[in-house]
Amino acid sequence: MNLQQRMAVAFPPPHRRGLYADIARLCEVSAPTVTAWFNKPEKVGTIERANAEKLCAAYGLELSPEWLAEGTGPQARPVATPASAIPYNTTKVREVPVVGKGSGGLMPERLWTDGDYPVGMTGECSEIATADAHAFLVAVDGSSMIPRYNPGEFALVEPGTTPDIEDDVLVRLATGQTILKRLLSRRAGWRFGSYNDPVVLDYAAHEVTWVYYVAHPVPRRKIKSRC
Repeated sequence: MNLQQRMAVAFPPPHRRGLYADIARLCEVSAPTVTAWFNKPEKVGTIERANAEKLCAAYGLELSPEWLAEGTGPQARPVATPASAIPYNTTKVREVPVVGKGSGGLMPERLWTDGDYPVGMTGECSEIATADAHAFLVAVDGSSMIPRYNPGEFALVEPGTTPDIEDDVLVRLATGQTILKRLLSRRAGWRFGSYNDPVVLDYAAHEVTWVYYVAHPVPRRKIKSRC
């Protein structure tokens, strides 16, 4: 299997608009180089292992970086299972509802009703392992959080976890806007940043209604239309 076929396994077509540019920025290579990775077997047959590791980490690929880069070794990423590993607790797998929007949309100021369920549910959900009984999902819009969060994916929000600096967070502003960002500082207010946008956002404490911890992205294929 050549490099172009391996890239097709990692990123099944059709490719979303801007994917090649995002990969080029992530790996610090030119756009024509990424185009060759996907489409020109006569020009390139391998990529650097470091770039394959970046792709697997950033896009959550369950592939071996060695296989993706060079076509050697097993295709799947090896899973280490130490003798002291804690058994997977299936009781934490639950249906997590989709609520509102992840950027530029409106979400309720108060997410939870007295009946202990989230308002603004869309009817969609996903079965996800989480210890937070109030966990919910939001759809991701915009490109500022690429490659960690891509448009069309979902973000798993866990309100019961206190976010630390450099964590991903869902922010509800006093204006009613809800944005997905990185927490940069809580000193004298709030400071937020992105992965794919150099702009830093500063807000006074009264301008932010709530800030919730975001655990990780969830692909669209794991979302069920009815719960």
